[in-house]
Amino acid sequence: MGQPNVLLVILDSVRAQNVGHLGYPRDTTPNIDSFTERATTYLNARSPGIHSISSHVSLFTGYHVAEHRATSHSTSISPGHTIWEDLADDGYRTGLFTPNSIVAESSNLSSFFDDVVGPKRQELVFSDALGPKQVKGDPSYGEYILAALRSDSPLKAIVNGLSREFGRSKGVHDPKREHGGRYVEEFEEWRQSRDGPWAACLNLMDAHYPYIPLEKYVQWGGKELQDLHKKAMGGPLTTQYLGERPFWELEACESLYDDCIRQADTYVEKLFTTLEAAGELENTLIVVTSDHGEGFGEYSVVNDEVRLIDHSWGIGDEVSHVPLVVKHPEQSTSETVETPASLTCFPSVVEQVVDGKTDSFVPDDEQAITTSHRIQEPGDQLPLAKKDREPYFGPWHAVCREFDGTITVDAVRREDYVRYQPSSSHRQNNRSSIERKYVDTLLENLSNIGIVEGVQEIDGKVEQRLHELGYVT
Repeated sequence: MGQPNVLLVILDSVRAQNVGHLGYPRDTTPNIDSFTERATTYLNARSPGIHSISSHVSLFTGYHVAEHRATSHSTSISPGHTIWEDLADDGYRTGLFTPNSIVAESSNLSSFFDDVVGPKRQELVFSDALGPKQVKGDPSYGEYILAALRSDSPLKAIVNGLSREFGRSKGVHDPKREHGGRYVEEFEEWRQSRDGPWAACLNLMDAHYPYIPLEKYVQWGGKELQDLHKKAMGGPLTTQYLGERPFWELEACESLYDDCIRQADTYVEKLFTTLEAAGELENTLIVVTSDHGEGFGEYSVVNDEVRLIDHSWGIGDEVSHVPLVVKHPEQSTSETVETPASLTCFPSVVEQVVDGKTDSFVPDDEQAITTSHRIQEPGDQLPLAKKDREPYFGPWHAVCREFDGTITVDAVRREDYVRYQPSSSHRQNNRSSIERKYVDTLLENLSNIGIVEGVQEIDGKVEQRLHELGYVT
């Protein structure tokens, strides 16, 4: 066989605790569960960060977040550090397929691929007419109609407003155009159009907010819950649920989220089936994982004053523990690894596979580090009084390792510190200065390597896409 292909599948925002083969009671991932029968499953895989930009930079470069410091949505990193560039030098054709605006548009991460298929969203039905975001403040629909009637193209402006107000997504994200199946199809067209080895990254956002599954995948949610969720859509969930909306509503949205995971799982199965029919599955390194998890109002493991909302802050298992299933070329038997694994190992695993060897996602020191630097002071994006913001400020750090024969996580945030076992709901508070020093010393050894060149300017359309995907820009 020739050089092995490389396929990285990132199920954006899918957390480990909602995945079937990792113990979830709902049948959210039947196809990936079946795939584990001929692959390696990592039970304690950790994302390097809890945001798309930081985790993707770590995945692509092998550096920890504390080393690369890429935390802005519009980060620009210097060339020469990603595994995709190395693969291109080795004769691989590289491709990126994703509706994720952060990866494909606002940062420069897409520039390290030969071919890119990005978001299909359109901000407005009529781009030459007035749209809701062009009206200052937060106008009611009646106020918007008055503004539309005074505009140069009243009918087009009204259609733009109707599309945003009454469309299925109430925003630029259209699940009928952006579902993972579209990107799987475009990846397949790309794969068939090329000779020689290929390396691709598919980031599928089916489970990312807004949680809008296609109708055929609705099993645990339903129209009533979708209608409730729609009322909170159109911008960051943080402003809604730290504001006036009740947390029980966010908690209920986990059922919609589960439907979305089931949807993504179906597209992954389609991807595998197509590769197998083409005779390329066996000669491909396949990595299925997530860039981070998701919060549905859970209390932070570090500080009970903080509730987790999507993946805006925090460091507990909800946002850091991710699925990781790896199939090496010609692998046909299952394996389970309990030792903590880190997604920062992706480049080294790829390098070894290209050299005809097998490597693991378990770091040499057998511990996985997760870091988030958000929220940063003064935290004006938080709809809270200044006196109530401090518990949300980062940086947040967590180290997952084996300690006294048990998988343990040490999580810290400023002066907050907690040790807990991921398999247990019991949290053992521990403010031991000796143990805290261990975490601090580990982080001190991860110095800034200086690959961030700055930030890119992003246009209004991309900024709008980020806003309606829940990001504060």
